[in-house]
Amino acid sequence: MAARRIDRRWRRRLAAVLVCSLAASACGGGGGPSSPAAEPDGDAAPAGEPDLPDAVGSDDGAGGAPAATGNEPDDVGEQELLVAPVDTTTTTTAPAPDGDGGGTAAGEPAEPEPRSGGTLRVAILAEGDGLNPAANSLSGPVYNIAYSVFDPLAYYDTGGNWVPVLAESWTRIGDGTSWQMKVREGIRFHDGTELDADDVIATFGAQLADPVISVAFRPGFDPDAPVVKIDDYTVQFKGVRPSARLPIAFTSQLGMILPSEWLEQAAADPSLNQTPVGTGPFMVESRILGESTVLVRNPDYWAADMIDIHLDRIEVQPITDSTIAAQRLIAGELDLIVVSGAEAILALRDAADQGVRTVENQRSEESLMIINAASPVFSDIRARQALTFATDQDLYADLIRQGTTPVAHTMFHPDLVWRNPDVEQETNMPEKAGPLVESYCADSPQNCSDGRINMRFGTPGPSVESDRAVDLLADTWDEFFNLDTTVEPLSEMIVDVVLGNYDVVLVPAFGAVDPDNDAIFMECGAIGPAISLNFARYCDEERDELLYEQRRIDDLDRRVEIWHRIQEMNRDAYIYIFMTHDNWTIGARDNVENICGQVSPDGVELFCNNQGRIWLNQLRLG
Repeated sequence: MAARRIDRRWRRRLAAVLVCSLAASACGGGGGPSSPAAEPDGDAAPAGEPDLPDAVGSDDGAGGAPAATGNEPDDVGEQELLVAPVDTTTTTTAPAPDGDGGGTAAGEPAEPEPRSGGTLRVAILAEGDGLNPAANSLSGPVYNIAYSVFDPLAYYDTGGNWVPVLAESWTRIGDGTSWQMKVREGIRFHDGTELDADDVIATFGAQLADPVISVAFRPGFDPDAPVVKIDDYTVQFKGVRPSARLPIAFTSQLGMILPSEWLEQAAADPSLNQTPVGTGPFMVESRILGESTVLVRNPDYWAADMIDIHLDRIEVQPITDSTIAAQRLIAGELDLIVVSGAEAILALRDAADQGVRTVENQRSEESLMIINAASPVFSDIRARQALTFATDQDLYADLIRQGTTPVAHTMFHPDLVWRNPDVEQETNMPEKAGPLVESYCADSPQNCSDGRINMRFGTPGPSVESDRAVDLLADTWDEFFNLDTTVEPLSEMIVDVVLGNYDVVLVPAFGAVDPDNDAIFMECGAIGPAISLNFARYCDEERDELLYEQRRIDDLDRRVEIWHRIQEMNRDAYIYIFMTHDNWTIGARDNVENICGQVSPDGVELFCNNQGRIWLNQLRLG
């Protein structure tokens, strides 16, 4: 019995980190600076030598990428292709009958005079098992809490470039296999202790030692000396291959630092994981797991003279049904929610004349079918092709997404520079599926019944939307495939996905601010004998070489060229069937201001609405 309890506990923790990886692109870290398939290390230049040209403060970008234009929807049709998946649509409250009030031009709501203080009431789609970034796997929704408690070492600006936050600077050494990071001096944790290099090393060490949190991160760092202390405020990270953008691995959980002394206490008393000590502008006052988390303003916030913090309290509660969350927001019981379900989005849009507005992002995630190319059924490309041809993508977009977001053909929205415009999926072609199924079943009768291919299909649920999706897909595939369908919570389904216990799954994936963070989901080295973060379990060594090349270079044009080629490879392998671009929507009462106006301590405007993760820190109530 003890062994069984341990196994269940391991599966729950594994599920949590993998949900984070699948639905939030590895939680802002992807595979860190590299992948599980390590190559020989390059020689890192010692600190202080001339080849340290890239000491980076808040004005540096990722690989020289040009900053994207602002979030104004009026500009979307005219602007050049974007580097980062910034917000696509802002809906304001409807104007009053006389045309005066309620809002100005689209995307430019009239802002009431802000007031200091007040309590912000927020709903998130899911709860987490804890808030300790060194012991708990932070899911996408839980980041909406964590970013108020912790300042990450780095984050993204509106153009998708990483910028320092808790860090003062990042310095690339030599070829980028190693980077030095200096934290700002004088920062104090919520418990009054000062942040220094020892805290960074202790936190990073705890994260890499954790058997679950480290699944996506540990393989990218040198196993012998992943981090070393340079001085009281400077550390040096070492990867296994060069990276031009290592700081993007520290934009979320991996970059949230804890006091070394507190880490020791939490290791002995796991209950402390619910009320961690961070450096952020808010502290955890109370937390009832599964019911509510209350944050209060940190009176001694280190960046208070650089950043305006208006709120006194933030109350967060998990509401897993996004339609119910939308109804409560419309009724005035909540101030802000983040959802992606079509019914909730439509309800929020329809409530524009009831004091509700939305900030929508259709560019930062995709809904897709992932095909297990290593399964006995789909290791034959004919089966993968037949499923692609038989899929009615347009009907799915119309009936399931209800027009809230467009169809997808690759892992990038058409507005992004990374999107290859020549890549189109061969869906909605059932006439081409029949001959392939007939040929396949003649050669592999053990995988067929009644002239149709047998397959195990899974999707997250249960929900009304998942039930509709299963019914629609079963109907469109019925002529060619026999379905053994599983609908289960995402946390449970993902365990089966990474263990390879599936043929096809319909899930959200990809959509990282920088596509380098999605590379781990395609690398050959991410395919393990048991756990595989390459969910399609498809290895292409030529594709790997391209992934590693784009990781180590700054040349945006070449990186774009590489990602265009990678999309062609994925299309030709028939391992993904992209359905729609997800629409992550922030719904808010019209008295909630500064949703997309958060800034770093250096005054750099930060990326807003990152796959449903937003910073609540600098919101204010009008």
